Amino acid sequence: MTEDSMAASAAGWPRWTKGLALAIAWVGLWGLGHIGEFATHASLWYPPAALTFASLAVLGPRVIPYLVLASFGGTLWSLSIYQVDMHWTRVVAFGLANAIAHIGCYALGAFVLRRFARQPGHRLPNQIIAFLLIATLSSALATIGVVTTLAAFDQLGPEGPWTTALVFWIGDFAALVVLGPLFAAVLLRLLRHNELWAQAHAVLRGGRLRDAFGYKLLFNVVLVIAVMLIADRVPSYESAFLIFFVLIPQLWLTYTESPMATTVSLAVVSFLVVVLLWLLELTQFVYVYQLAIAIIATTAYFGLAIPLLEAANRQLRQRLMFDPLTGAASREYLLEKIERAERVESESASALAIVDIDRFKAINDTHGHRLGDQALIAVAETLRAHVRGGDVVARFGGDEFMIMLPGCDHDRASRRMQAALRALRDVRVGDDVRLTASVGIAIRGPDESFDRWFARADEALYRAKQAGRDRVV
Repeated sequence: MTEDSMAASAAGWPRWTKGLALAIAWVGLWGLGHIGEFATHASLWYPPAALTFASLAVLGPRVIPYLVLASFGGTLWSLSIYQVDMHWTRVVAFGLANAIAHIGCYALGAFVLRRFARQPGHRLPNQIIAFLLIATLSSALATIGVVTTLAAFDQLGPEGPWTTALVFWIGDFAALVVLGPLFAAVLLRLLRHNELWAQAHAVLRGGRLRDAFGYKLLFNVVLVIAVMLIADRVPSYESAFLIFFVLIPQLWLTYTESPMATTVSLAVVSFLVVVLLWLLELTQFVYVYQLAIAIIATTAYFGLAIPLLEAANRQLRQRLMFDPLTGAASREYLLEKIERAERVESESASALAIVDIDRFKAINDTHGHRLGDQALIAVAETLRAHVRGGDVVARFGGDEFMIMLPGCDHDRASRRMQAALRALRDVRVGDDVRLTASVGIAIRGPDESFDRWFARADEALYRAKQAGRDRVV
């Protein structure tokens, strides 16, 4: 069994009933796409492309038989609409060829995205951008495959292969970028767990459609109706291009609401455009609206990737700057602060204190690592309570902390550390476990390197340990 199959099986998907429901939904979307059809076999958008890609990307290859069944159903429906008289053997061949061309190309794109998502470091913002690029290429491949199949079975319309291919491609791409993320989100919500898309799953679980989203969506809907009614009353390309103004409130919604809100808004706006185009008979502007749907969706998802990327960078900076257990600064942050201080000439002295918890190994061995963690947290909090705003308390490794005290001479550094040790003696963790620590302090000499400065502080710490612990040297 492949990795994809194992993942799908573990999630309980797809059993044949769920797979059949997926196929029925696909055929229903095919009928919905037919509403926006303005050339033979070519629509303003093609929603089944989005469901094909999303189900393959989220669920893997186990859905392929159900997609083949659905694609065959769409082919039969298409032959019925165009009243094509074809021998049943050619019908079967045409249906299978169409399914292979459509599903095969989107399967290739979906599996590339899955492989990209498995790579370490490729977080959700990267996956969104990769999706937009892969959607462009996979929809182009699907267009080539399906139009070639149509030509081979003499099913092309009077528009010819080039015109059909162009509108086919843009229609597939528009639906894919507008509806693909929404369908993927719905599938992820139906799953109990999905290891591959764990971050996307977490974002969706945490995202809520707030009351403010309803008002913003309503504004978008009213704006779409207004600009398309203007195009109906004043039938010109200038009036048709007013649809691009929807991009402004859509980006406002994208930056202020959850990712789920963005996907829902794009789906509603694009569906409304398709329906109004059909009701108002604005087919002369179909290319404008088709392009508008694609551009608005693509821009919105690029806009969605930026704040997600910024949030990921903030989390990364937090991990680099602070120790996740104790909240103290990280070793890297302390060294960066020291290096930065070296560039600034100052006549005032600076102290470096190394703090080591006494008999920390015995605490871990006797009471367990959980209480050892509590001890580390307690020491970090005590040290932070006895430093000034410009001082830096960092966890330097294990049970060792380091404090940089800029502009602090020997006497003041010693008094501050003595006060911290007195406060630490009153701290209890677990079942009345007492904490003490030893401190070594060194004042930095003129033009002294950090390595030498650190070595002197470490030597002072060693002497504090040798002298009986629980003291400052």
